[in-house]
Amino acid sequence: MTTVTVIYPRGPGATFDFSYYEETHLPMLIQRWGESGLETVEALRGVAGGDGGEPPFMAQALLRFSSMQSFQAAIAGEHAAEIMGDIPNFTNIPPVVQVNEVIGA
Repeated sequence: MTTVTVIYPRGPGATFDFSYYEETHLPMLIQRWGESGLETVEALRGVAGGDGGEPPFMAQALLRFSSMQSFQAAIAGEHAAEIMGDIPNFTNIPPVVQVNEVIGA
């Protein structure tokens, strides 16, 4: 299994439309990339940092793919441009993306 972490760092002037993200972007992501092996999506809203202050990230998403090959097929596939092009509709934050291999529970 491959888990892709998409992180939206908090910063000056950062905006994030959680309603659009939850109601439009995530369903599109699931529908378009589900056929490429996307198994689950978990979206997280930052509420506090470890010290109880402001969270360092506005939001994070964990996208679980059946394999590295399925992720690569999704990111190179016909829907990638549409999904990536939708990001400015809910945030002005450039996402930070990390591809992870699951190694434990």
